[in-house]
Amino acid sequence: MAWSLVYPPISAAPSVPQRIYAEFFNLRGIPFSITPDPEFLFLSDTHLAVLEKLQYGIKGLMGFMLLTGEVGTGKTTLCRALLDKLEGRARTVYVINPSLSGVELIACILEDLGINCEAGASKKELLDRLNGFLINHASAAPVVIIIDDAQTMPRQTMEDLRLLSNLETDKNKLLQIVLVGQPELMNLLEGPELRQLQQRIAIHCRLDFLGRDEIGAYIERRLAVAGNQGQVRFTAKAASRVYRLSNGVPRMINKLCDLALTAAYAADSHLVDLAHVLAAHEELMGQRSWKSWLRRGWQAMPAVGPRSSGQGGLP
Repeated sequence: MAWSLVYPPISAAPSVPQRIYAEFFNLRGIPFSITPDPEFLFLSDTHLAVLEKLQYGIKGLMGFMLLTGEVGTGKTTLCRALLDKLEGRARTVYVINPSLSGVELIACILEDLGINCEAGASKKELLDRLNGFLINHASAAPVVIIIDDAQTMPRQTMEDLRLLSNLETDKNKLLQIVLVGQPELMNLLEGPELRQLQQRIAIHCRLDFLGRDEIGAYIERRLAVAGNQGQVRFTAKAASRVYRLSNGVPRMINKLCDLALTAAYAADSHLVDLAHVLAAHEELMGQRSWKSWLRRGWQAMPAVGPRSSGQGGLP
């Protein structure tokens, strides 16, 4: 039997706005957007370890799994990469707004799995429908529920998740649930009223920051996915300063590199050096760095129209 993938109803994401430097560097995409795009996922040591552990837990039908990480470490990007990995191998539901009551969350899961329920059904009726579905499909694809931003869930809803862990056979859990959230999620789970849920967590993964020795490969990977074939390059000093300023947080790396590319464009340079990164940091900190660039004599970014050098213009 072919395994199917079920995504939740997510509204279409808006198109990524084109950057001013894209045509100048001959890039077909935006390399350092903060939008969680799994195509750009860089498998650092920590990201690879987490992805492998979650796949292992799902394959082993271990039930509850937990993924925590600081803001900006790439949890949502990794979730979407995991969904891609599960395509054709599991029925999945991806909950991106878990600020729901227990009944609403279970009803949402049923709806995304294509299970019809009467309006106003009780929690018990919803659980019975879900349990029946899982038993009937136990020999087919595993059912995986990924709940992002789980630290925003009401405490009572988290307690209701424990009821889902009771859906099992004599040997396996019928439902694989991955809770994804910031470190404060652990604080919630360590509360006395949620200790039963915490005890059911079979795997706990922590997503960490990038290491200093990974920053160069991270930058090169994202540039390559965006279409770079050597036409733009970060110097070793520039990459090292990006690491120092970002502390290895992927989201901050992306913001700095995006602005550094803009600074390089403003300077008519295809080589992103330390000065461009420093200007990017000043801009990020709100210190209006472009005025200092103009005082140094470098060409300003045009508001409209082509560059006077003829090397491209606004996309």
